[in-house]
Amino acid sequence: MARTKSRQALVKEIEAAQAKLKAHDKAEAERLGTLAMKCGIGGIDISDEELTHEFQAIVARFREGASKVEEPAPERSRSAGKAPEAVDDEAA
Repeated sequence: MARTKSRQALVKEIEAAQAKLKAHDKAEAERLGTLAMKCGIGGIDISDEELTHEFQAIVARFREGASKVEEPAPERSRSAGKAPEAVDDEAA
């Protein structure tokens, strides 16, 4: 059986993939950092440990939400969208 690629060629492919992954991770870190700064996180006095805990809580919340099956939206009544006073007036 003939070899299709040399070990050296495979190593180069792995290194190229690792470089792409590193660049992707860096871009994601910059994007998240920018979003965090826009939200004002830079002005909060919080330890890295506390911040890590809060980020983990956010991740868990989104993962839980992704695993839940969305329930159908409740049907809207005829008075939906009207101010509460208008709804009370209709009932009277």
